[in-house]
Amino acid sequence: MAHSTQTLTSPRSLWLVGSPQLPELVALREELEAVGYRVTLSAPTPQPDALWDRTPPSLVLIDLKDDPALAVELCGNLHADDNWQGTPILMLHDGQDSGALRRASEAGAQEFLERPFLPALLEHRLDGAIERTLRILQELPASETASILGGTDMEAFEERVERALEAVKKSDLCVAVLAVATSADGDLGIAPTLAQVLRRALASFENEGPISHPKGDVFFGRGDDGTHYLCMPDMARLQDAARLGYALQGELRQIKDPSGTGEAIDVCVGVANSPGDGTGALELHEAARGAAHAASQAGDSHLKFHNQATDRWVFERLTLERSLRRALEDRQFVLYYQPKVDTASRAIVGFEALLRWQHPELGMVSPAQFIPLAEETGLIVPIGEWVLETACRQNKAWQDAGFSPVRMSVNLSPEQFRLVELSETVDTVLKSTGLAPEYLELEVTESMLMHDIQDTIRTLTRFKDAGVYLSIDDFGTGYSSLSYLKGFPIDALKIDRSFISDITSNTDDAAIATSIILMGRSLNLQVIAEGVETESQLAFLQVLQCNEIQGYLISPPVPATEAETFLDRPED
Repeated sequence: MAHSTQTLTSPRSLWLVGSPQLPELVALREELEAVGYRVTLSAPTPQPDALWDRTPPSLVLIDLKDDPALAVELCGNLHADDNWQGTPILMLHDGQDSGALRRASEAGAQEFLERPFLPALLEHRLDGAIERTLRILQELPASETASILGGTDMEAFEERVERALEAVKKSDLCVAVLAVATSADGDLGIAPTLAQVLRRALASFENEGPISHPKGDVFFGRGDDGTHYLCMPDMARLQDAARLGYALQGELRQIKDPSGTGEAIDVCVGVANSPGDGTGALELHEAARGAAHAASQAGDSHLKFHNQATDRWVFERLTLERSLRRALEDRQFVLYYQPKVDTASRAIVGFEALLRWQHPELGMVSPAQFIPLAEETGLIVPIGEWVLETACRQNKAWQDAGFSPVRMSVNLSPEQFRLVELSETVDTVLKSTGLAPEYLELEVTESMLMHDIQDTIRTLTRFKDAGVYLSIDDFGTGYSSLSYLKGFPIDALKIDRSFISDITSNTDDAAIATSIILMGRSLNLQVIAEGVETESQLAFLQVLQCNEIQGYLISPPVPATEAETFLDRPED
């Protein structure tokens, strides 16, 4: 495993394959080198090992534009070479040559990047591909997979499944068993190659993130009927079992039918999971086999879950995930802006930038539906960067158009807030957009602040020193402690909307809102009430001298063109 060692010690080496004279590839090389990749740019070569001295890079990025036929040939040669099987292969394309894309996919390309692409998203996808490969190589060393995957009988397989089931009894995790059946007669000699097939399958999720089995290794068994069974212990997401099943299908279909027809074999996959489909190894084994039979009868996706309701849910979830991954590249996200006004005068003081997804087929997708999914898959990080940059750029555009400056607030996700490079990212965005720091407001929740208090204070202090405005969102739903508030360098508290909706009729909500306003005043903090919808709510907050309000009474979130109507131009 010389390649594994090289990959583990050099995680950001990259071979960019294309015409070295093409200006856009030269520019791409410079962008990648600026973020830490060691890039070798060269034309396609039929003998890549001569260039790399049998220590391949961590990732190969092949351009289809200049010579599609040679690019596809190189992709196929790399995919078939054992020395390169731990290396992700990505293809750059402009979306116009569908035939080349299909041939590249058949040749073994794992991901496709369409021009033009956002630099932040490109880095995210490349790093993700490398990280997934590293994880696979670490979790599935050759000495282990050769014995586990190459010849485990069903008795030994079911014993391991039983141990896996016992291990997850007191957790929210589950165990998934996949039955993999082929249409070919005979064994195909497939068992000895499953270790390599699994490695490639795990690495070919089209940038869909790592599978959720953090502890146990995937392992195989072979039934008397030739069906192979795969177990994924410690599963947190059922859709990851489907993702692995589809990836296995893609890899196994490259094996030609030994009958001499030259056609690809048909591969059907059935999935069963604990505890819904059974609490014992034999139950899961039989349920997965039944699902594989149903998949063969269906003749469409060739992958089925044993439970029909689960099958529908997983399919819908995977479809939404894949759409979400395309949304940023295809510019389907838009920002809406909800104004915040001074409680006494109703003068505009700022906006909150709110993300919306305009799906080409589903229409406007609710943030409540896709934000948790983005957080779960890790896509919230590049999406969050896009929101931050777009909101800052819009605010600066309004200022440049002559409108009076106001603050633009942006919500940070927990995943963003924990990033070491967050402050650097914010600083870069402010510099690139030209927005002064005092016109950016970052909103964080109470639970995010309490994750690591000392680290939180350091992060907030960096923003405060830079001049960025800081507020705690959804205040009152978490710790709401005067002692910890005194230690955080923040500027404002936002009263959660749940305490505002019944503030004029519910004495408890009124008391909580009053306490928060008084607490904020004692600490010299601004207090913002969100979710204000009625004049009576506004009157109550005016009596309490709440500083700012936000809600449908003033305006729902609106596109930038409508938000602009709330802005004033300074008097000449």
